[in-house]
Formats: sequence, C-alpha cells, structure tokens
Amino acid sequence: MRIVPLVPSALDDVDPRRRVRNLVLTLVALAVGVLVLVALQAVGSTKLTQALSLFAIWGVATVSLNLVNGTLGILSLGHHGFMLIGGYTTGLLMLSEDARGRILSSARSTMTDETLAISVTNALRAVGLDALTTPETLWVRFVIALFCGGLVAAFAGLIVGFPSLRLRGDYLAIVTFGFGEIIRLSASTRLFAPLTNGALGFPGIDSEFGKSVWWTFGVLAITVFVISKLKYSSYGRAMQGIREDEVAAEAMGVNVAYHKILGFVISAFFAGVAGGLWISWLGGVRLDFFLFQLTFFFLVAISVGGTGSITGVLLGTLLVVFVRQYGDPLEETYTLQTWTFAAGALVAAAGAALVGFRALRRLRPRITPPTLVLLGIGAVALAVAAVNPGFLEGSFRGFGMRAIFLSVLLIVIMIFRPDGMLGRAEFSWAGLLRERRSEPTDDERRQDAWLSNPELNDPGAGPSDGPAAGADDEGGR
Repeated sequence: MRIVPLVPSALDDVDPRRRVRNLVLTLVALAVGVLVLVALQAVGSTKLTQALSLFAIWGVATVSLNLVNGTLGILSLGHHGFMLIGGYTTGLLMLSEDARGRILSSARSTMTDETLAISVTNALRAVGLDALTTPETLWVRFVIALFCGGLVAAFAGLIVGFPSLRLRGDYLAIVTFGFGEIIRLSASTRLFAPLTNGALGFPGIDSEFGKSVWWTFGVLAITVFVISKLKYSSYGRAMQGIREDEVAAEAMGVNVAYHKILGFVISAFFAGVAGGLWISWLGGVRLDFFLFQLTFFFLVAISVGGTGSITGVLLGTLLVVFVRQYGDPLEETYTLQTWTFAAGALVAAAGAALVGFRALRRLRPRITPPTLVLLGIGAVALAVAAVNPGFLEGSFRGFGMRAIFLSVLLIVIMIFRPDGMLGRAEFSWAGLLRERRSEPTDDERRQDAWLSNPELNDPGAGPSDGPAAGADDEGGR
C-alpha cells in the first residue's frame, strides 16, 4: 500500500450549515457582480466595456495556463500557439457569407471554395437543422464554433503533452515555446494557407460576442469553476504532488504521464476557447494577433498574482489589462525631469508596498536590505528630480513603455516576491471570516478513491483517524 497525505481543501467545509452559508454568500457575490457589470455598462464608456471583456478573455487564458504552470509545475511558453489554433478554427467556422465572398474575389487570397465551405452554418444545413442557421440563432453557431476551436486546441495539447513525459525544466519550456512558434509560422505556409489565408488572415468575425461582458464573463466563470474543481479534486492534488516532487509522486503511485497529459489537454482546450473569444474581440484573424508577446503578458499576470493561485492570477490579469488599455500616458512625451520623478515615485512606492506587505503578514524584520535599496533609489531619484540638474534638460517619448513597465514589474516580483502577491493562497469565505478547519471534508473523503481505512472514510471520523491512506496507480482515481 502506497501512502499519500490527505490535504484538506480550502473551498469546502465540514459543517453542512457552513456549506449553505458559503453557497448563499457565493450567490450574493455573483448577484452583486452582475449588478456592477450592469452599472458599468450603463455609465461606462465603450473603452471600459472593451477593457472588461478583454480582462475576461485574458482571464480565461491565464487561468488555463496556470493549470500547467502553477498546479502542475511545468513552465509552458507556447500558450499563444493553442490560442492561435482555437482562434483560427473558430474564425473559419464563423466567417460571414459576405466575408467569404470578399476573400474569394481577392486576387491575393490563398483560400479555396472547399476551405471556405467549412462552416457551422453549412454543417447545420447538411444535417437538416436549418432553424439554427438564422441570424437570431447566431449565438448557437458561435458556441459550437468556440467548442470546436477548444477541441482542436486540446488535440494539439495532447501532442505537446507527450514530450513532457521525457523532458523537464528548461528543456520542456523550450519545447513548448518551439511548439507555439512552429504553429504560428506554419500557419502562413502553403500547407495551411488554404485554411488560414496565409499572412493576410481574414476579417469578418462578428464582434458581438468577444466584446460582450456577459459572454466573456460567462465563459470566465465556467473556466474558473472547472479549473478550481479540478485543482481541489484528487486529480488536482496529484498534479500538485508532481509539482512538488515528481519522483516522490510517482513512488507514491501517481500516474505521472497521465496527469501531465491531462493537464496539457485541459489547459489547451480553454486556451483555444480564449483564442476564439480573442479573435471575436478583435473582429478578425491575423498571425500577428498571436505573437509570443501574448504569452508574455499571461506569464506576467501569473507571476505577479501568484503562481498556483486562481485568485492571484485574476488579480494579475486585471493589472496587466489595465496597463495595456489605460497605459497611454506612459508612452507620451515628457521632460526628463518628469520621467525621473515618476521613476523615483514608483520605486519608492514599491519599497513602501513591501514594508506594508511584511507588516500585514507580521514578518520580521519589516524593512529588509532589498527594501532599503528600493527606498534609497527612490529617494535619490526624487531628490535629483527636485534639484533638476542640467543633464535633465530635454524631453523623451516613452515609446513601448507599457511593455517595459510590465517587464520591470516582472523582474521586481521575481526578486522580492517570487511567489507573487498571493502565492498559492485562494480566496474562500472561510478564510475571509478567519475560520480554521482541523479535519478533511466529506467531499474530500468521498472523492479520494484511495482512502481504504473504514474509520477515515466515516464522515463522522475526527482528525485523530490519521492523515494518510492508500493510493492506486492512477493517482487517486
């Protein structure tokens, strides 16, 4: 019998009354969230609505990437490739008739009548479901196309998952990066040009869904629900065991190969769904919509928010989207004195934030040497800006400063807080109310098939029954 520790979940409670309370609080929070979205749409601008939709789309992508990078512990750098596959699949299936006609009439187009005939509308007509091909049922066709895009991307994730069985660390990261670039560059070759229209891509994708906060946040809610349930299931705990020590997890009976491939497939599926929403948000498909820069933004969001934390990942995504959408002032032309003052203020604020964080967590000492360095650099920069010496005369335009800001933020986080803002902590009502549990939940007892101790399986058993049980070769299933 192999021994596996039983790790309590932060999402469930033993007391049925607490379960009901948590359900009520969750429903109330969802209702408040809906009201907030309604209010923002009523009083907000178009740019705000688009920014909210972009947050939800990138949130789907980052949460799915975090399943591999955070829960499974494998550094994946090819998420833009999975999004590209899902985006092109969804776009081809959803092209409007007018867009198909324009593509056929273009002398530069490489698409054919056969490839342009591939669409959800034609498929539904072929099986006699003409009622679903009307303008009123466009949402049905979009859901089908989005799901197909996710499935094709999941198949690609299955292919990428196999190298993970023999490679680890930096070598596997290079393989995933290479996959993403191979997919992006292959899309413009003669082999795939009839499906992708080469480097030209194709416009004509309906933006009704990608720029709708209801559609995008709905998909985000489904993604968070599925990934969180997976994370706190026996499969998720097996993945976390692989992250901590792959050899030890395998020795305890976890099927490492199965769980690695499973993680890649599920992550790729939701990445493909995010790619379909992304091209709908943009209104078309082109290769330059899926550069590695896209994966870089997701990595920044995960690193800043907290690797392994769904809550932290969403907070990091919010920060990245805010900088991308509202960071225009960073790329304007200012005097060198202004730039120096802004840089000093940001560095000093970062140092003060570290002091506040350590005070909040009751860590000692509150002011560490790295924090002193940040505060010192910030103070010197502010003093220089106040004096305004001669070498600060002139102006400078911060072209690309948004990307530079995110890069610097990533470096600072890696140095001073490698685990991110939340680390691996998740939001829970029990945590918010400062409740503590000392025994596993009923759900945890039921879902772990390796629990063979009758007393431990007894819902009425207490924490004294022991923290361990047997495991089968499937890591808990």
